[in-house]
Amino acid sequence: MSAIASFYVVPGDRLTDIVAAATPAPGGWFRPARDNFPGVLRSSGRELETFAWSGWAFATFDLYLESRHGFMYVDFGDAVASRQLSQARGSDWLVLPAESAVRLLAALDGVEGEASDVTAFIVSEHGPDEAAQEALAVQAALTTLKGWLAELSPGSIGLLSIG
Repeated sequence: MSAIASFYVVPGDRLTDIVAAATPAPGGWFRPARDNFPGVLRSSGRELETFAWSGWAFATFDLYLESRHGFMYVDFGDAVASRQLSQARGSDWLVLPAESAVRLLAALDGVEGEASDVTAFIVSEHGPDEAAQEALAVQAALTTLKGWLAELSPGSIGLLSIG
């Protein structure tokens, strides 16, 4: 099963509205459930280019960062808001304030993600089957995340969705 990785840039002052809209309103006897979240998210900011590979590559990428570089990109996010969105939406969300994104981008600057190193890591984690293809996806995740983070300006927030 595949997952889609998406990234949204929103003004920081809209985060409260986005989190509030994340939990769908339950239906009743005479009314269907309502989910305003997609509309609130779209009207609050802009979606950047969707990741072309399976979003699951980001999970492997995060494990690669931890194993080879001693940090995980998820550690740079707002843990409380990320947890709220993830629980409400039933998928993985990472809330990255612009200040955190600057620190993460600086940390990623030292990550080369060389094909041989990424492939060796993947083989050690998942075995050799399709390791070369998965390594390409992890390298693409690194490049894409750097590009997404570069789009954040002071006062904005990045929302990474994988699901």
